[in-house]
Amino acid sequence: MIRILKISIPAIVTMLLLSACWDQHLLKDVKLFMAASFDLTPDGKILDELTSPIINKNEGGGTVKGNTVTSGIGNTPREARWDIDRKTDKIFEASKLRVLIIGNELAKKDLYSVLDLFYRDPKSSLSAKVVIAEGMAKDLLRLKIEEEKISSYLFDLLESQEIASLIPEENIQSICAEMFDPGEDFVLPYLRADDDGKMASAEGIALFNEKKFTGKILTGDEAVIFLLLDGNAGKSPKFTKKIAESDNEKFTPQNFVSFNVKQAKEAMDVKVNNKRVEVTLNLRLKIEITDYPRNQLYKKQVIEKLNKKLSEMLTNDAVEAIKVLQEANSDSFGIGRRLIAHYPDYWKQVDWKKEYANVSITPHVDLEIIGHGIIE
Repeated sequence: MIRILKISIPAIVTMLLLSACWDQHLLKDVKLFMAASFDLTPDGKILDELTSPIINKNEGGGTVKGNTVTSGIGNTPREARWDIDRKTDKIFEASKLRVLIIGNELAKKDLYSVLDLFYRDPKSSLSAKVVIAEGMAKDLLRLKIEEEKISSYLFDLLESQEIASLIPEENIQSICAEMFDPGEDFVLPYLRADDDGKMASAEGIALFNEKKFTGKILTGDEAVIFLLLDGNAGKSPKFTKKIAESDNEKFTPQNFVSFNVKQAKEAMDVKVNNKRVEVTLNLRLKIEITDYPRNQLYKKQVIEKLNKKLSEMLTNDAVEAIKVLQEANSDSFGIGRRLIAHYPDYWKQVDWKKEYANVSITPHVDLEIIGHGIIE
């Protein structure tokens, strides 16, 4: 009994000296925001806007009824945020942020100048999606969405387009390393608000050179094929292609084919010959036909002909996508990263940002139809 008492007394004293909840952080002391935007004003200042939910308290706890928008202006993103905090009874916190929108003019200056605000705050939600807006980012926060939180609407819109492989899946954390990588540039989703201010649409992929938006974007099939070549496609890439024998044929459903990509395997080969970089991009796709009014897919020759034609069409899409990438001087495939790893001597001698536009990049897309539904 005495021995047990001797052991217990030090333990009890230690427990009494420990401080409980020393890092206490109560939600009642802060105000959460779910979406945020940053814009560059005509006079060169930073405009920051935040949306926070309006909660109607009741016996069951509370329900969300719309959202409020609070704005602030400053010389830096941090000063703009301080301006917002001075206008509210509680300090805003980014722990529940879902979508961060940056206007295209501000993104052309330096994206990191905005993201630094979030990287330095340990309570920031680094999983928040980052997008570039056509025009002013604040227009996307002020969409006339009835009975729905704007953050949920934008978040769901981005997720659906990520699945369809029209835009990449990126967040605050995922692009951090690439912003400082000399051998690879990053890309971000590109959104625009409709003219009537009631809806938003995903336009494609914004291309970056280091930390700056180049002003160029990939759209439509070129965006989808880029993500497939880069190995970052979503779960259900889709295409619709015109397969008419000549361009003079009428635009009727019989002249088109729609299909989903079921499997994709990409490979990139980078070589340096006589100080010239040669890159080959190979992409093998297995697809399922979802719309083909002409039918006759039970015929082997029809399948073979369609495989060849669609392979050529997707290869042409890849060529056009690469052309835009090189015009933007955006090494989004990470070719420079391969050179750093396999050709370090060449990398030390070359100015990659000047040389990238001259690199020979040749894509090859090989497509195979593996399914066409229950109708032959």
